[in-house]
Amino acid sequence: MGIIGTGRETYLYVNGISCSHEISLRKCVTLVPVDSKIEFDIVSRLIKSDMDYSIAVLSSATLSSQLRITSSDVEQLTVATWNAQWDCILLGALFNCEVMSNLQCDKPVNEQEKATYINVTNYAFRALLRKCYNLSENDEKWLNSYYSVAMDLTNFDTYRTAVHAMASYRWHSMPRVQLAILWSGIESLFNVSTEVSFRVSLYIARFLAGRDDIKANEIFKKVKKLYNMRSSAVHGNKMKEDISSFVDESAALLNQLILRCAEIGELPNTDKLIFNV
Repeated sequence: MGIIGTGRETYLYVNGISCSHEISLRKCVTLVPVDSKIEFDIVSRLIKSDMDYSIAVLSSATLSSQLRITSSDVEQLTVATWNAQWDCILLGALFNCEVMSNLQCDKPVNEQEKATYINVTNYAFRALLRKCYNLSENDEKWLNSYYSVAMDLTNFDTYRTAVHAMASYRWHSMPRVQLAILWSGIESLFNVSTEVSFRVSLYIARFLAGRDDIKANEIFKKVKKLYNMRSSAVHGNKMKEDISSFVDESAALLNQLILRCAEIGELPNTDKLIFNV
């Protein structure tokens, strides 16, 4: 378990998201299509144990893309590969899907006969059974324009919290817990400690709608309702409504906020949002 650092190039095999051609995410990280499957009669000699073999089999069934990581030396490659796991998390948050890498190899999938190792990076069964998200042409354009900005914003704890909440809420099976996680991400972006329901709703409305009062009013009402439902669910109140629908709406809201931050290149400034009222 962990990351192997040898040579100057390595690959993380990815589940949960696919692309039609190579997309440069960062200087040393490229999202690469997968056009073949793992041939276990070829790579089984490289797998260390029955447990690792089982993980590889499970992961390969829904293998959808790969991250190519390059660096000038072994030490930097190890660091870059470790950090590339954050690319999986960020991609999941940006496109409201679950993205995970369980396998690392020194060769791409279509050159596995040349590989010298197949490494299990973690044993978490994530993104293996869910529907894969296929990046569209518009998605690729968005990545080219804003991905590096989004990655830079993860240096801020509030945005990092929002991204991780967005990427990981599906890891929990209970809708009430999922709501708690999603709203921890939403609230982290606005740092509200008093009159939370009103202020969070107001800030979000202004952040997403700007000076469009009609749109802002619509968003305000929707967010306030969502927050009230979140409070009832998290506090264990009996609910007649389908909690899962509020999970979906809250996830869509957090996703929208994460994208908006990247598109304007900054986190919400509550002072400015108040001024815009």
